[in-house]
Amino acid sequence: MSAVSLGDLARTFLLRRQNAALKADVQRLSTEVVTGVAADVHQKTGGDLSALQAIDGSLTVLAARASATGEAASIASALQTGLARLDGLASDMSMKLLSVGNNATAMTTDQLGEEAEEAFRTAVATLNTRVGDRSIFAGTRPQQAAVLDADTILTALDTVIAGATTAADVQTAIEAWFDDPSGYSALAYTGGGRPASVTIATGETVALEVTADSSAIRDSLKGLALAAMLNRGALSGAPSERVSLGERAGSALLQGQTARVDLGARLGRAEARIHSATISNAAEVTSLQMARKELLGTDEYETATLLKATQAQLETLYNLTVRLSQMSLTDYL
Repeated sequence: MSAVSLGDLARTFLLRRQNAALKADVQRLSTEVVTGVAADVHQKTGGDLSALQAIDGSLTVLAARASATGEAASIASALQTGLARLDGLASDMSMKLLSVGNNATAMTTDQLGEEAEEAFRTAVATLNTRVGDRSIFAGTRPQQAAVLDADTILTALDTVIAGATTAADVQTAIEAWFDDPSGYSALAYTGGGRPASVTIATGETVALEVTADSSAIRDSLKGLALAAMLNRGALSGAPSERVSLGERAGSALLQGQTARVDLGARLGRAEARIHSATISNAAEVTSLQMARKELLGTDEYETATLLKATQAQLETLYNLTVRLSQMSLTDYL
């Protein structure tokens, strides 16, 4: 029987094909060793991708939900910080205004008025707090400031109390402006309505409804603005009425404390729900990832053994190629 041999060109093509196949196997096995997941998904699943698609779809939803809950948690925390600062300003001023009483002097009243105006300015700045590109107290209009600047609001209030001759008149005018929908809500509040609820888990939503137009916040601004009028010439020439105005402002701020605490508590409950949902979603992600690994996972020991064997074959092929390329006619004969 005559022997069948390969020509040089045919042998070259054969070696190249074997080289490419072994390199592909090494690459595939290396990936599987590192990831622990089969590189050929269709082969591993037998062509039935329904279970894998369901898992990947759920993971995509959970990834989007993680982003939403993370943002909600960040905003809720910033809102809580802002509320705490506003409550601190209001509570501090109420104590100072109510502690003066009948012993107040014109200088003391003037000092309290100056401090109250600074507190009002700080409160307005707090309400215009931004987290990233969001104005957190602006409701559905997060792209803009929640309220006008303090100077604009105080100038408007100067006009509102013009002509008032008693502390009661000033209080009535200030409260009417803040309570009238065509007053503070229309002229000073530049935000929008309450934000829509955010889905934080399957069948569970949370609403961060705190805005600079919330009644508790509006009442706090009202009390601070009332006291700030002492620094803007309100009831000048009537010392006793100015003292009375300070007391009325302090009383208003004290009465608003319950509403501020309640608002903070409701926001705290929303924070707790967001935190709980975050943990639950993370656990679900872990469970789905384990199911995916079980579906596509490989035997790491077996894969490593195959990789070592394939690398040995590739090295053998390289050595053979070198020897064949160096063979001369004399060696062949």
